[in-house]
Amino acid sequence: MTSPDGVTWTSRASAADNAWNGLAYGNGRFVAVSTSGTGNRVMTSPNGITWTSRVSAADNQWYGLAYGNGLFVAVSRFGAGNRVMTSPNGITWTSRASAADNDWRSITYGNGLFVAVSVDGAGNRVMTSPDGITWTSQTSAVDNTWVGVTYGNSKFAAVSVDSAFNNVMTSSFSTVADAPVVSSVSMNGT
Repeated sequence: MTSPDGVTWTSRASAADNAWNGLAYGNGRFVAVSTSGTGNRVMTSPNGITWTSRVSAADNQWYGLAYGNGLFVAVSRFGAGNRVMTSPNGITWTSRASAADNDWRSITYGNGLFVAVSVDGAGNRVMTSPDGITWTSQTSAVDNTWVGVTYGNSKFAAVSVDSAFNNVMTSSFSTVADAPVVSSVSMNGT
């Protein structure tokens, strides 16, 4: 669905009846990724109204999508060494290796860095990349079920579906010689 103001919404037809989970805008087009479908787990649109099916790099369960530094980057729940895919235009995709074969659910871009979070893994539920291609494992504040991450106000913030304490973690990153450095991490209880 689309809206000119965020208040009034109009239903639109997707390119395929897949389970669409990630959406981003960049390079003049909307791009969505899906966890289902065969050979059509990406769709693009110049206006959000008419959509075209595209071939993903692999038929993985693509959950998160971000655009930054001229590149779309998607992360997947499953796959063997190919849980990341990148595209400069949303149409042609290339498989990339994630830092770990975790269940990656969300990705964002900010301050020259892509950051993705996972629902599983032992001490490596965050991964970062300056270019979307080469990824480095980072230690999360706690091994929660991290399902969302975003960037704003000079911080990355991630949320978890765990019902106990520490459902939010924040981190400020700076890039020094293209290597991410965690400058602070804090957790907030619910």
